[in-house]
Amino acid sequence: MISRPKILFVCTGNTCRSAIAEALWREMVGDPVESAGVSAWTGLPAAPHARQVVAGYQGSLDHHRARDLSEVEGHFDWVITMTQSQKDRVVRMKPEWKERTVTLSEMVGESGDILDPAGQNLEAYKAVAEEIYRLLQKLKGRLDEWSGD
Repeated sequence: MISRPKILFVCTGNTCRSAIAEALWREMVGDPVESAGVSAWTGLPAAPHARQVVAGYQGSLDHHRARDLSEVEGHFDWVITMTQSQKDRVVRMKPEWKERTVTLSEMVGESGDILDPAGQNLEAYKAVAEEIYRLLQKLKGRLDEWSGD
């Protein structure tokens, strides 16, 4: 069995988008995956609406705690951000990751940022989760093609 790459999902605060992506990817694929934020307040739980929408996909953010990118160490095959500005911040903070850092949209041959639902209603979180899930399905397909699965 060919193992999938280790992925780090990154957003701003690590309580919404990257946390959702981590939980959905873990539920979808079960691979080693982590998340962080470029300006996270370490230790914050996932946003209540984020926990609620992830549960709709049989995922869980009950034990999630935000983590700032400055605290992240180790090797990741891919560092996947939600926006271009986050990608730029990652590269400034961790220049050694430049060649492995990409937005989620770019990773699947699309363009555009995934908007931040923080402070918005449940419907906004549902829309973001649906977009992330759709892009992760495409990512899974691409990685399957690349690995020959």
